[in-house]
Amino acid sequence: MGSLGFSFISVLYLFAPFVCAGVRSDAPVTATLPPAGPYHVAGSRIIDAVGREFLMRGTTMPTVTLNKSDIDGDGKQFGPFSRSSFTTLRQRMNMNTIRVPLDTQAYRENAEYRARVKEIVRKANELELLVILAADQPDASFWARCAAEFKVNPNVFFRLASGGDVGAIRASGATQPVIVAGDTIADPNVIYEVTPSYATTRTDAERQTQFGFLSGTVPVLVNGLDPQLDHVGSECAAFPADPAEASRLVEDNLNYFDSHHISWTLSSFLPGRMITEYRFYNWSKLDDGWTCGESPSRSGIAMMLQSHLWNRNPHGLFPVNPTTGNFVLPRGAISSAYGPILAERDMTASARPLPTVLGNVAVDVTDSRGVKRTAPLLYTGGGWSLITFVVPAASATGPAEIAVVRTDGSRSTGKVVIADFAPGFWAASADGRGAVIGTVFQRFANGRTRTFETADCSVYGCRPVAIPLAPRVATTIRLEGSGFRYAGPRPDIRATVGDFRVPIVSVTRGEIPEHDRLTIELPDELRGRGETDLMVNVNGIWSNVVRINCGSL
Repeated sequence: MGSLGFSFISVLYLFAPFVCAGVRSDAPVTATLPPAGPYHVAGSRIIDAVGREFLMRGTTMPTVTLNKSDIDGDGKQFGPFSRSSFTTLRQRMNMNTIRVPLDTQAYRENAEYRARVKEIVRKANELELLVILAADQPDASFWARCAAEFKVNPNVFFRLASGGDVGAIRASGATQPVIVAGDTIADPNVIYEVTPSYATTRTDAERQTQFGFLSGTVPVLVNGLDPQLDHVGSECAAFPADPAEASRLVEDNLNYFDSHHISWTLSSFLPGRMITEYRFYNWSKLDDGWTCGESPSRSGIAMMLQSHLWNRNPHGLFPVNPTTGNFVLPRGAISSAYGPILAERDMTASARPLPTVLGNVAVDVTDSRGVKRTAPLLYTGGGWSLITFVVPAASATGPAEIAVVRTDGSRSTGKVVIADFAPGFWAASADGRGAVIGTVFQRFANGRTRTFETADCSVYGCRPVAIPLAPRVATTIRLEGSGFRYAGPRPDIRATVGDFRVPIVSVTRGEIPEHDRLTIELPDELRGRGETDLMVNVNGIWSNVVRINCGSL
């Protein structure tokens, strides 16, 4: 998909104007702009290819290595540079930027390492993330080579340790913005980086003195600013010990950045910082308190960043698309809401048609035209839990409100965007990633047929079942999905397994009325690829990333 291609984020921008992310309960769901280079600096703003102001909202990745599991996973976990990680940062966290540190020596000396970096950049850009390339001990020769490699990529920025390296980058022909710390550079495309500390960034006056005064004349990028709760150190010591006070400090910083048009790459996409591990992406939060240096730590600011970027109250109702994890709900599809459900007890709908009340709880969906409809319910949990419902198919697209309504008159509400389509696949692990739910159909040359499921689950988890591919064996997979049915009479559907585009056979309704089915063909070229990614793009909108296993006979 090109840099200006239509994306799932475009759906949000069709319906919801940009608002300051510090607003909460009455604010519409908004999304960060996807990368759309080439960029140029105009005064204190970064401007994209269609004239919009671009603000970086992202995080720092681990340093790139040649460890294969960093990208492909090992069948048990997913690496930080996997497609699953990139779509999680983009779709669930609502970020649009990643900072990628490079090993300078490895980049200079190892062609395989340089190829790995190019692959990471390609995948990240494809999945709507701008990439900032940084390095541990760079010099002019390093940047000359790196910039020459990426000068044709408009969605790559370079972070320099010294302003003296700008000349090497420009001499290579690269015109993208560069990010520098401290130095004043006589170059039209410079973004100035600051790395504040929690010890000295507690009030607006301190922020203004440290870096806010710059934002009126030049683009500013704040980097770091993580409390580093997994270490005993100055940042954790300076961070408020009370979770409520700490949350206010983080939110105050984020609001200040928004109001002063300051970009940021905060925290790190590492266990003990933003996440607990790379398989389930359990985001760190501040609710439960912490002890500095505790490892592994579940405490951190990830949930604060997510709530801020999506304009949501972190302790309120979160209605989400269960396949992609974001707030774009396709009409006619199953959706979930997490938070204060407060039903009397757990209940599951036992018959069809689905009820509109389970126990003491109903769900109202008020669409962009102000029409309120009561949603069919599949499940409701008691207390602080989740409720599963069907978005009424007649709902108008655009900003909407989901309300959990109880018989005592109390309500919990959350904002979403209803869309005609938002493609996604159901995963056997019920988390929107991992082994896809589907059925394999094989026809052999002698007329024999074979049918089996794509996933196998046990007490140890779910895994993709190996699909034996061979010449003269026709293999198709009927995948269970959601959000395809209203994509138009002739949708542009592109399915990929790894980096290989596969033929689409059909799109139909599932046996479960709210499910859609996408049937694809697996060509012989995929034989022996092993466990790999499967995703689809429908009219420019990416699905979640799931896994299948391409074996061989």
